[in-house]
Amino acid sequence: MKRIFKSVFITVLLLLQVSFAVKSWSQPAGFVAMDDSVKLMVRFYETDTIIVVLPDGYNIKPEDSVAVCGFVFWKEKPVYVFRQESLLKKADYEKHLQYFGPCFRFSTAAMDGLPFGIERNGFSFEGRMFGHPNDAFYHINNQATRIYTCRNGEDHPLAYIGFMAGAYQFYVFSGNQIIYSGFQADGKKDQLINEMDALRAAYFGNRVKGLFADFYIASSISDTSGFNNSVKDFDGFVSGLCRYLEVDSALIPRFVTYFYQTREELQYFIAAPLWSTIHGKSFGDINHIAGLSMDICKHEAGHSIIGSAIGKAPSAFFDEGFRQATDYYFSKEAYEHDLEVFKAHQNNLTTELITGESVLFFRGMENYSVAGIFTHNLIQLAGKDAFMAAYRENRMEALVSNLGYDWQTLIDDLKEKTMNR
Repeated sequence: MKRIFKSVFITVLLLLQVSFAVKSWSQPAGFVAMDDSVKLMVRFYETDTIIVVLPDGYNIKPEDSVAVCGFVFWKEKPVYVFRQESLLKKADYEKHLQYFGPCFRFSTAAMDGLPFGIERNGFSFEGRMFGHPNDAFYHINNQATRIYTCRNGEDHPLAYIGFMAGAYQFYVFSGNQIIYSGFQADGKKDQLINEMDALRAAYFGNRVKGLFADFYIASSISDTSGFNNSVKDFDGFVSGLCRYLEVDSALIPRFVTYFYQTREELQYFIAAPLWSTIHGKSFGDINHIAGLSMDICKHEAGHSIIGSAIGKAPSAFFDEGFRQATDYYFSKEAYEHDLEVFKAHQNNLTTELITGESVLFFRGMENYSVAGIFTHNLIQLAGKDAFMAAYRENRMEALVSNLGYDWQTLIDDLKEKTMNR
C-alpha cells in the first residue's frame, strides 16, 4: 500500500509541475498566474493529524465530513479530529488547523489576518458583500498551518473541493463560480487579485441563448458558423436525457457553458491543473469546454442534468460511468464503441478502480468506457429505478449485494459475458 501511495504521490507532483509550467504557453491577458502556492497546500497536509475547527454549536453534516476527510488523494490520509472552537486546547494551536463553517460564527480572533471582512451573515471582499448561503471562501496562510474553508450555508457542495483549491492562496466562490482568486502578503495589503467577472467579460463574446442553457464563446474563436444549429441539437439532447431520467426538463435549473479556445486557457479560468480538466469540466450548473465542441458540451451538460435530477455520485467511477451509460440510450454506436474499448482494457476493471481514489480512475481515458459498460450492466441487472435510487443515496455496494454479488464476482461475471460477444 505504501508503494502505491508513493507512486501516486510522485505522479501527482509531476503532473502539478507540468500543469503550472503551462503559464508560459497561453496565459490569458490580465491574469495573475498560478504559482507554487500549490506547494503550500501540499505542505499543510504533510502531517499526521489535522484538527477541523467548527464554530461553537455548529454540527457538520455527515456528507461534508466525508468530503473534508477525502480531500487528500496523493498520500496516506491524515487523521481528522473535529472540535468546536471553544474546546481547543493550547497544544492544539501547534497543530495544523482547518477552520470549517460559516465565518461569522467563529470568534473574531479566529478570523484575524484574513483578507475578508466578516459580516453579520456572510463576508465581504473588495467592497463586495457575499451574503448568499452558497457564497464561500478558501484561504491558506503563508506558513501552511491554517486553512479556512468557510461557506455561509450548508446545502451547496464544497466549492474548494470541486475546484481542488490550492493553485492560489485564496479564492472567493459564489455557487459554482470563482469570483476572486489571488495571493496575500503577511498583512491584508499587497494583494494580487484575479477579478474573474472582469476577466470573463473581456475574454468571452456575447451570450448565445438556448432553450436550457446560456453559451459564451471565447472572442478569439472566429469560426462559429453553424453554432446556432448546434444549439438546437443540444436542446434536443437535453430533452432526451430528461426523458431517460424521467424528470421534467422544466425543473432542470438553467445552466451556463463557457467555450475556451485552448485547454490551457480553460485551466486558468477554473484554476485547476491540466490533469484534472482534460477536455472539459462540469461544476454543477456551470460547464467549461476546450474548443467549440458540442460533443464535449453534451458530456459535461449531462453531468449537470444528472446532478440536478438525481445527485452527484461521490465516486468518479460511477459519476463518469453513469454519464457514459446514458449515451447508450441515444446511440447504439456509442455502446458498441465502448464495448470494444472495454474488451481491450478489461484488465483495468478492478475493485480498486470502482471504489478507490479518483486519481486512479482518471489515469486513463479508456476508464470512461470501462466504467460505462460496467454501469450499463449493473443497470440491466438491477433495473434503472433501483440503480438511480442507489446512486442518489450512495449505496451501490448494498445494491450489488442485494443482487447476490460482491464487486469481484460482478466484475468476473461481466468479463465472462463480454468474452462471448
